[in-house]
Amino acid sequence: MSALRTVVVALCFVALAVVSRPVRADAVDDAFAQGTEAASRNDWERAAESFESASALLPQRSAVISYNLGTAYAHLGDLGRATYHLRRASDWRAGPTAEVLEASRSNLAAVRRRAELDATSSGAMIDRPETTWDLLVDAIRAPWVAWLSLVSGVGFCIALYVHRRWLRAQPRRAGASRALLIVLALLYAIAGGLHGWSVRAASAQPEAIVLGASVDAREGPGQHRSVEFTLQGGAQVRVLDRSPGWQRVKLPGGLTGWVPETSVARIDAVRAAPPATGLRPGASTVGKRGDA
Repeated sequence: MSALRTVVVALCFVALAVVSRPVRADAVDDAFAQGTEAASRNDWERAAESFESASALLPQRSAVISYNLGTAYAHLGDLGRATYHLRRASDWRAGPTAEVLEASRSNLAAVRRRAELDATSSGAMIDRPETTWDLLVDAIRAPWVAWLSLVSGVGFCIALYVHRRWLRAQPRRAGASRALLIVLALLYAIAGGLHGWSVRAASAQPEAIVLGASVDAREGPGQHRSVEFTLQGGAQVRVLDRSPGWQRVKLPGGLTGWVPETSVARIDAVRAAPPATGLRPGASTVGKRGDA
């Protein structure tokens, strides 16, 4: 009887796992549809809440939902969360389509202009715009560079085996074979080295976005520490260190300070940042609808 009971329990768990997938998918679809419908009525507060619900139900990142969330928060005037979600929508790990990528970058540019204007008027600190070097580092960190290095390494081993086995005694072919070996070795070393360096750098100092409208950066972890400077919402920073409830962040220029842990969110996080509380409509910064 105990064996039969074990089998029955196992079958029940399997059935629940099979049934839960379509139930979750239906819930995501319903929340997404509600968000899209609210966006069509320019009810951006309701749209943000619905898209947040859809995002919370998904086990993986979705570029489309991140784009919709970023657009909704942009219309609400929440520049920090708008920047955060639009950056996640254009991140290759979310699998954006060309259409979503273009729309995300367009809306992100509009949000960025508003954030820069707010920073100028309030005296808050904001990061510098992305340079060609930043884009190059992001490209080096992409999976295709790792695959290029791996394929080059495998090709080098095959070419070396062929060269030693058959081509060493053939001067004409041996010269071409040596040239191929050199090219493959360089590709393996350069691509692998650069990819490893970029991944380690991103892991040691992950990118994050300031979520609040303005966040005070202090000289140490704790509200009793003096304020060094104020960060503009939407500013991109690097996380250097952590302390219970606090994170030490750095602007691209080298300026560092401690901020509350909940005031910044990492772009590469598996789960999105918690939604804003008490959403209130604000100044619209984009003109696109909330559906991709």
